[in-house]
Amino acid sequence: MIEQPREFTIPAGRARMWRMQAGERVTITQTEGHQVGDFIAFNAADLTEFLSTSHTRSCLRTLRIGRGHSLYTNRREPIVEIVEDTVGIHDILAAACDPYRYQRDFGVEDHRSCRMNFVEALAELDIPDWRVPDPVNLFQNTPVQPDWSYSSAASVAKAGDYVTLLTRMDLIAACSACPQDLAPTNAGHLSDLRVRLH
Repeated sequence: MIEQPREFTIPAGRARMWRMQAGERVTITQTEGHQVGDFIAFNAADLTEFLSTSHTRSCLRTLRIGRGHSLYTNRREPIVEIVEDTVGIHDILAAACDPYRYQRDFGVEDHRSCRMNFVEALAELDIPDWRVPDPVNLFQNTPVQPDWSYSSAASVAKAGDYVTLLTRMDLIAACSACPQDLAPTNAGHLSDLRVRLH
């Protein structure tokens, strides 16, 4: 088996997959700033258990996550914990962008999307697009208004900002450097993300 690199780049608009053991850490870092990283994870021993944003919201009773928060699976087990976070603004409301979003809202065909990025990155696991769980959108700025509506605003993350996650179980993770360039999400400019396993 080929050993995976301990540091690598997620190219702008693409996704990468990697494996981790319980107790390891992963740091995801901005290269230029304002880049959202859609993050998903599965229990390596059982792919039917995965990081779930709806269960995380239910367990935490909050819409805002940051340092000190554990993120939970669909079986309400902690899968990762945010142990370092220089931004403090992330999203657990929005679904991954997908072909339907670009077709319906922008009239664009064949635009790259986080959902299909995950299908590509997870190809060896044979996970179809409908099976990809909703992501934790690292660095995504989704302001919630007093009337409970919410919108997509530009990420406030700057070059060098990062999040470090501590794994609570052996897992398979993937992150997409979101290709959304038609909404404010990535401030109109896509950039790489850096990943370090430690």
